[in-house]
Amino acid sequence: MLELWFMESLTYRFTLAFLEIIKQSFIGRLVERTGEIIVNSKVSSCLRFIATRAFKPESSFFYRLLESINKKSAGFRGRMLVILKESRIYALLSNSKAFFLINLFLIPMVAFYPFIDEIGRDLLGWFSLFGLWDEAYLLISVIYVFMVWFFDKREKPLVSTPVGSPMLLLMAVSLFLCFRYSTFPQLGFEGFRLVAQYMAWFFVLNSFLSDDKKAYLITRLLVYAGGIMGIHGLIQFILRVPTPAHWTDFAEGSTATRVFSVVESPNILGSIFILMIPLCLALVLQRGRGFTDRLVFFVLLGAMSLSLVLTLSRGAWVGAALAMFIFCFAINPRWLFLLGAGGGAMLLFPPVMDRITYMLSPQYRINSMTGGRLLRYQIGWDLFMQRKWTGVGLGHFGGAVAMNNRRLVPDTFYMDNFWLKTAVEMGIWGVAAYAVLIAFLVFWSIRAIKQSKDYDTRLIAAGGFAGLCGVLFHNLSENVFEVPYMVTYFWTIAALIFYFGFRSKKGII
Repeated sequence: MLELWFMESLTYRFTLAFLEIIKQSFIGRLVERTGEIIVNSKVSSCLRFIATRAFKPESSFFYRLLESINKKSAGFRGRMLVILKESRIYALLSNSKAFFLINLFLIPMVAFYPFIDEIGRDLLGWFSLFGLWDEAYLLISVIYVFMVWFFDKREKPLVSTPVGSPMLLLMAVSLFLCFRYSTFPQLGFEGFRLVAQYMAWFFVLNSFLSDDKKAYLITRLLVYAGGIMGIHGLIQFILRVPTPAHWTDFAEGSTATRVFSVVESPNILGSIFILMIPLCLALVLQRGRGFTDRLVFFVLLGAMSLSLVLTLSRGAWVGAALAMFIFCFAINPRWLFLLGAGGGAMLLFPPVMDRITYMLSPQYRINSMTGGRLLRYQIGWDLFMQRKWTGVGLGHFGGAVAMNNRRLVPDTFYMDNFWLKTAVEMGIWGVAAYAVLIAFLVFWSIRAIKQSKDYDTRLIAAGGFAGLCGVLFHNLSENVFEVPYMVTYFWTIAALIFYFGFRSKKGII
């Protein structure tokens, strides 16, 4: 009934008519013809051939070695399972509802990482050991997936991933630079931990995602978490929650409330929305999705989109625009017209126009060169050129680790550009290792989208990939990867892309 009412509504019929007018217009026909020429070109044919090549982990020596260990240890693990099932502990746990819930939600609860971290620090900040909760959570999750492999997956092949090797390469390069070139070992170790620890979630999720039920549960929880933050941001705007004056330039004058939800930073909240909005849109557009389910996701999508605008984060706006461009281009390039119309409508909101106008003004360039981003970028570049091969040391400049240890590195400041900060700290070797990892991630994500088994799984893979690209771009104007839950979110979604692209079997759940 609700679905019939929606399809007969003025909004729905107006949207269909608008799309039809665009399709029949000269520009629409020109774009259509251009698309046909590009699709039928030899370059496109070559790219399609590359994109459809299947991932063959058995060609890797490392994979074959692990698979040999997996098979040879299967008998021993089977005997251990028999002993485990005869124990009283197993009998008590196996019939426990609490154990069932832990088994179902332990790892998927990573979707609520920001809530646990930010709210927990506000309520339990006085407890010195609370800061170790994320290490404990990761360790428990690693033990969980190991135990599942050890006891339950004796006959199944190991789950391999095309980005595992470059990720381990980055960790190895980071560890070498930490030991070899860190002036202060404690800063070097903290910097290395920030690189390696949260990437480990990718391996946890890659092993955990064994069926569509788990994959959709995590996807839903991620979107719910983003939607809750979006609704909370709207409430902050309605209540006109005060925001610190230093969140905007003095010369810019007063602006509207910049929403920040529970994460205490409008820029990081915007980065979360960059990841979640394409993923939520993918769920809305799935053909097998029920109307009520679709309506819930549509409401969450609207809340996140409005809150993204209200963050007044220019870097997040550009990152989100890039993400949506990639999503539309991957699924249906005709949607780019709607994207352009939405971007134009966004400019009608006065605070948005004021922020963009000020950024394009001579006053912004003067302020930025005298005490803002451009000055910091110049200082960072000069430091990079001084030690361009090895860097100044992990954790020694431009990020959270250095800022928390200013007694050791008093001249540091936030770089507001993660890639430049990484170049200063790790030099060319570190940047090259990151570049290899990102190249593998992008290349194999495109293959995952191309090789998805149907339209619905392709939507999820494309939505996840679009969000990752948006965050990678946002790192040019923000230290996004300095925030633990942002790195965790990033690699969680990467694991979902590879699952839906290469291993999904059942469809919508």
